[in-house]
Amino acid sequence: KNPNAVEVQSITTAKTQTLYIDKDDADYMCGKRVVIVDDVISTGESAMAVEKLVTESGGIVAGRMAILAEGDAADREDIIYLEPLPLFFPKT
Repeated sequence: KNPNAVEVQSITTAKTQTLYIDKDDADYMCGKRVVIVDDVISTGESAMAVEKLVTESGGIVAGRMAILAEGDAADREDIIYLEPLPLFFPKT
């Protein structure tokens, strides 16, 4: 049903992914306040792709949340998260 789509390059997968929202869900979201929730935010690319789908559907992004904020994402002021997820670099 005429889905909206946005491509995203996530650090968790090697290939470009495409996120979709169908017309019925987009219409339902139109004019509503939406909170974007992710399990882990690292670069924020996936959350930005979802935000694009929300705004293109007429939704209003009311907040961005994650369970964990990995690395530099913990320094961002535009997300709320429960705990930081530190990065570990093996000795070479």
